[in-house]
Amino acid sequence: MNLHQIPLLDVLRQRMEWLNARQGVLSQNVANADTPGYMARDVKPMDFESVLQGETRTAPGLTVDNPHHIAIAPDTTSSFENQDSPDTEANPTGNTVSLEEEMIKVADVQGQYAAATNLYAKMMRMMRTAVGAPQS
Repeated sequence: MNLHQIPLLDVLRQRMEWLNARQGVLSQNVANADTPGYMARDVKPMDFESVLQGETRTAPGLTVDNPHHIAIAPDTTSSFENQDSPDTEANPTGNTVSLEEEMIKVADVQGQYAAATNLYAKMMRMMRTAVGAPQS
């Protein structure tokens, strides 16, 4: 069984990848808060409808020699589209980063990531229970 064939786990994995990419972009914004002319950036939101319709990228899995083995797809670096996100007017140096807005976004990403990892962990515990594996 390939874990990427389980729709809920695949959607959660994609969501966590998107949140990870967004956290990276937001940290760049904070790091460049004093850089003249720097424009705040953000990651383009996920298109949830296309995810539900199954329009996701597919990666070839590892070859398994036993049908009871779990095939794991290789870890590929996802590329999410960045976009300019000027939440505030530019200051006199042309910088559009608002530290307050960025910190609110960072806290939101942190909460969403925690929720996604909790759901992922609960799904894995349910799967272990279903196959009779001991809980850790």
